[in-house]
Amino acid sequence: MAPKLSSHAFTRFWDVHAWSGVVAGLVLYIMFLAGGVTLFHEELAIWQEPLAQSAARAPEALEPMLERALSAKGSTPADLWFYPPKHGRGAARLSFEDGGRWVTAWVDPKTGRLVPERERLAGFLYSLHFLWHDLTGDWLYRLAGFLAVALLLALVTGVLIHLKDMVRQFHQFRTQKSRRVLWSDLHKVVGVMGLPFQVMYAYTGAFIVLAPLLLTTFAGPLFGGDGKRSEAALWGANADGGAQPGLPSRHLSLDALAARAKLVRPDVTLEYLHLTHHGRDNAVVELVGFDSGTPRARVDLTLQARDGALLTDAVQAGAGAGTRRWIHGLHFAYFGGPTLRVLFFVLTLAGAATLISGNLVWLARRTKSRANDVLARLTVGVGAGTWVALGALFLASRVLPLDWGKCCAAEELTFVGALALCIVWACKAREHRVVWWQQFALAAGLFLPVPLLAARWSDLGLFGAGPRWGPVSAIDGALLAVALMLGSGALALRRVSAGRAVEARSPKQRGAPGAALLAGGSDA
Repeated sequence: MAPKLSSHAFTRFWDVHAWSGVVAGLVLYIMFLAGGVTLFHEELAIWQEPLAQSAARAPEALEPMLERALSAKGSTPADLWFYPPKHGRGAARLSFEDGGRWVTAWVDPKTGRLVPERERLAGFLYSLHFLWHDLTGDWLYRLAGFLAVALLLALVTGVLIHLKDMVRQFHQFRTQKSRRVLWSDLHKVVGVMGLPFQVMYAYTGAFIVLAPLLLTTFAGPLFGGDGKRSEAALWGANADGGAQPGLPSRHLSLDALAARAKLVRPDVTLEYLHLTHHGRDNAVVELVGFDSGTPRARVDLTLQARDGALLTDAVQAGAGAGTRRWIHGLHFAYFGGPTLRVLFFVLTLAGAATLISGNLVWLARRTKSRANDVLARLTVGVGAGTWVALGALFLASRVLPLDWGKCCAAEELTFVGALALCIVWACKAREHRVVWWQQFALAAGLFLPVPLLAARWSDLGLFGAGPRWGPVSAIDGALLAVALMLGSGALALRRVSAGRAVEARSPKQRGAPGAALLAGGSDA
C-alpha cells in the first residue's frame, strides 16, 4: 500500500508539480512535437531533397567520389565532412566551414557541380527539438536542458501526488462528467501511460545537453583542469592532426582506410567521414558509423591517413562509451526499427497532450485574473498553433522554388511567423472554443496538399509518376495521416463546442478562464 502524504507535503508537491509544468509546459510542448518528427529525420532528409533520391547507382569507390567533390569545390578545407550516398541512391554531400559560415553542399551526379543545401526542413526540426539556432548561439540549447530537468521535476512530483491512486488513474476516463473532469482524467491517463517514456525522454535529453557543463565541474579536481582528458573519460578520445596543416604527402585511399576500419570493427556500418588536413603528412580520417548492438551506438574510428594506423576507437573507451550508447540510443531510438519509432512518435504525442492538458487543469483550478487569461490564450495559441506552423513549414518546403537561395531562411520564418500569428489570433479571439477547432482545421488544410505538391520535385512518392520508394512514400503517407487526424480532431471539437456553447456561458461556468476553456465556451 502506498504511503499517504501529509497535507503539508501534498501541498508542497502540488505547487512544485504545477508551477514547473506551467512555466516550462508550452516550450516543452513544441520540443516534444519537434522531437517526434525528428525520429524520422533520415526519411525527411531524403524526402525533402531530390538529389538524395537520384537514380540508383552502381557501387562506387569512395576516393573517386571525394576527388570529384573537391574538384567541384576548387579547394580542400582543413576540416571536411564527407557523406557518401546511402541506400544505393542519391548523391555525395560535403560540409565545411567557409569564412566563419557553415556550408553544406551536394555533388550533382549529372553535372559534377556543387549544389548548396536547398532544404532545411529536417535540419530545422531537429534543431528546434533542442532549441538550437545559429543566431542565438548555445544559450537556448542550454535552456532546453534545464527545461528537461523541470519536466523531470514535474514528473517526479506528479507521481508522489498521485501514487496512492496510480492504478485507478491508469484507466479512469469519466466521459459522462464535466469537461473539467474529462480533461483532468485525460491528463492523468496519458501521463500515467506515458510516464516511463516521458521520464526516459526528459532524463536522456537533459544528460545530452547538460553533461558537457558538468564536465567543467569535474575537470579541475579529477583531471587537473585538462578538458580533453575529461571529455575522453566520458565520450572517448578523438585524435586530430594538429591546428596547422603539415607538408603535402601521399596517403592511403579512403577505400583502403575504410577497409582497415572494417577489420577493426566489422559490425560497423559507415555513415560519414571527417577528414582533417587532407593531403598533408599529418592528415587523419575519422570514420563514423553505427554498430549492430542494441541500442545501436555511434562508433568513431580515427586513422592516420598516410599509413592507416588506428589512433582512437571511441567505442572502446569503457564506461563512457556505454553511457553514450544508452543515452543517445534511447533518446534517438537507435534500435527497434521503424515500428519502435512509430511507437515513440505516438508516445511523444501523448507527452504533448499531457503538457497541454496540465495547463488546462491548472487554469480550471484558478480564479479569473488577467495573468490566467493570458496563459489560457497562450495555451490555445501554442497548443493548436504549433500544428499550423508545422503544416505551413511542410507546405512552404514544397511551394517555394527549390533553387531559390533564400529558401531555407524563408522556411524557418514561415514556421516562426505562422506560430506567432496563431498566438496573436488566440489572444485576440473572443471565444477559445472557436480557436481550437479552427486552428486544427487550418493545420489539416495545410498538411493535406503537401504529398500532391511533393510530386513537383520527386517521382518516387505516392503521387509521383515513377516507382514508389519507401522513405519518400512513407513520408507522403504520414502527412496524409496527420491531416486526417487533425481534421477529425477539428470536427470533434467543433461538435463539442457547439453542444456546450449555452452551458459554457452560464454564470457557474464563467468563474475561471480555464473552466470555459475546458468546457468549450468563452471566458470573454
